[in-house]
Amino acid sequence: MIFDKLYNRSRFIRKSLIWLYSRREGGVFRSSTIRKLHENYKGIKAGFNSYGWTAESIDGPATIGNYTSIGKNVRRICVNHLFSYATTHPCIFNPTLGWVDIDSRERVHINIGNDVWIGDNVTILPSCVSIGNGAIIGAGAVVTKNVPPYEIWGGVPAHCIKRRFSDEVILGLEKIQWWNFPEERLKSIKELFSDPTELINIINQENWN
Repeated sequence: MIFDKLYNRSRFIRKSLIWLYSRREGGVFRSSTIRKLHENYKGIKAGFNSYGWTAESIDGPATIGNYTSIGKNVRRICVNHLFSYATTHPCIFNPTLGWVDIDSRERVHINIGNDVWIGDNVTILPSCVSIGNGAIIGAGAVVTKNVPPYEIWGGVPAHCIKRRFSDEVILGLEKIQWWNFPEERLKSIKELFSDPTELINIINQENWN
């Protein structure tokens, strides 16, 4: 479509297309078209049932897993000002200011895992390149380094507050990777999600993999 080619040129068209395809394809949670457009034009590859990744303030390149929740006003910054030069002003890296022809800075890729919850007003800096499966980032946090799986982080700068589960449960959840199973299959055992240990046991016993 002609509008698809304009996706990266106009915020208005981008928002309009997100609204349109959300209506047609069951929301951002499931829309394959919005995912394809975002991957092509913003470098953001988002998994099934994840949401919040279409915000203008989230920069690519990024890979986001399945069932990940991203709150309002989350900002992900993929590149910094240069601070080893005599000036930090954009004139030395922003071509629109006429000093340079290209922006030579390298944009940093981030991998955000499956079943991650990022609260409202979180800022993720380029020094963070990985947020593990099942991690939680509290509202208002400023994330400056990598977040391990199933840890709860908060504060400025963000730090580990506690781990969600024991080592045994974390290893079990990482092994079964429930987020990769078909949604209808997961619905059939939805009651087990209130007990992570039982969920792990049932999936292992029934040999779902």
